[in-house]
Amino acid sequence: MILQVSPLEIGEVVPAPLDFYYCEVAAEWVDYNNHMTEAAYLTAFGWASDVLFQYIGINDDYRAAGHSYYTVETHIIYEREAALDDKLRITTQVLNFDAKRLHFNHQMFNSSTSQRLATCEQMLLHVDSKLAKAAPITKSVETALTAIKQSHDHLPRPPEIGRTMEIKTKN
Repeated sequence: MILQVSPLEIGEVVPAPLDFYYCEVAAEWVDYNNHMTEAAYLTAFGWASDVLFQYIGINDDYRAAGHSYYTVETHIIYEREAALDDKLRITTQVLNFDAKRLHFNHQMFNSSTSQRLATCEQMLLHVDSKLAKAAPITKSVETALTAIKQSHDHLPRPPEIGRTMEIKTKN
């Protein structure tokens, strides 16, 4: 899915959350339990991230110039199963960013039932891919992310953000 957009400006009205990525559960995404595999959830979330990148101006030219985001941490919470041919909708909420980091959360829904199926919290690092090291974002990406964050700041913070995984033992 290629999203064609004009560069965003600070103060511009931006959808909250972003609601641009839709897909369908393909046969190769389904496992022996007749449910979408764990890897397929990440694939769908990854494609939704690609749409976010397009929206903020990260395209082939941006990457050819040696700029990109690399994922450094991902937390997926699986809440419900998806089955073959289910239609999915993934929304994106930008939680925060700075010169080198981007923190956002995706939510996956069954388009027919509107049930939330999974969430995917991610932290990304902006890099100079030619030097293979962290680097500040460009001004145009900063402007786009500022516009989105201003729009998303009024959204409630999802309760699963920052959740840790552990087995608590009783003393």
